[in-house]
Amino acid sequence: MKNKFVGTLLGAAIGDSMGMCVEELPMDEVIMHYGDKITDLCEPHPSSPANFLKKGETSSEFEIVKIVAESIATRGRIDIKDIIARYLEWYEKEELHNYVDPSFLVSLEEIKQGRDPQRGGSSIEGALPAIPIGMYHYTNPVLAVEAAKAVVMITHKNEFVLDAASVIAVAIGEILQGKFYLEEEFPYFIELLKTFVQKEETKFYLDKVEQLLKEDAPYERAIEELGNGSFALEALSLALFIFLKSPYDFKKVVINAVNSYGYYGGDTDAIALLAGAFAGGYNGEEAIPENWKKGLKNYEEIVELGERLYKVAQHN
Repeated sequence: MKNKFVGTLLGAAIGDSMGMCVEELPMDEVIMHYGDKITDLCEPHPSSPANFLKKGETSSEFEIVKIVAESIATRGRIDIKDIIARYLEWYEKEELHNYVDPSFLVSLEEIKQGRDPQRGGSSIEGALPAIPIGMYHYTNPVLAVEAAKAVVMITHKNEFVLDAASVIAVAIGEILQGKFYLEEEFPYFIELLKTFVQKEETKFYLDKVEQLLKEDAPYERAIEELGNGSFALEALSLALFIFLKSPYDFKKVVINAVNSYGYYGGDTDAIALLAGAFAGGYNGEEAIPENWKKGLKNYEEIVELGERLYKVAQHN
């Protein structure tokens, strides 16, 4: 089980690190610059929002995940006040969040000023704290959803973001427990996820994922029908599709998620972060290519964090 916890965080970090290189870039620019699809850790494209980062580093999207995971691992529980304090400390270091969902930063400024944040945007970034929440409450999906919503609502009260967070938290927990043989049982897995959402739009997206999987649709069609933008339901559903299309193959999942830019560009780091977390949790750390793991700037720190989070989850 510990290797699955570590695999979840490493998978998220690798997906983010590779995906940030080509975020918002159309296919022709990717091919022109890199010569082919992204298949390894690399330097971000000059036109990527992450162009100031280096090969093997992670963007602010993974940093958000890490902040919440670090809080849980240190406090031994979900401590909203501690998470807020860590968010604000991170917010003060502007060099660490040069590109992040603007509504996330607006919410933190509201908190800093002593005001209650507004509704927030609909970006998938707002739902990413649900990953470590799902890990902590991996045996109890009801608690996972309640806690994920509580943490996400620090910065986002948008209903679609809350639904996405619920799906992520439950999915992570079920994947870690290994309850489903997802190669064949993905319809049951998706039906379970649907029971924890509130909006009909979210159910529509999940139904679409299931239908595309049953038809063995190509990735290009999934990108076209589900979308690949930063809207929470688009990024989440595409990440789920890519993961469930080949859940047993970590490398295939990440490469297809990283290269989900389509003809017009997309939120490739968030999509690959999520797909990588799912595939890393499902297959464990040992399924992750050694050069990808060791190529991460903070590899050892991420492994240690995964082990600490596993330890506190056992006493939950």
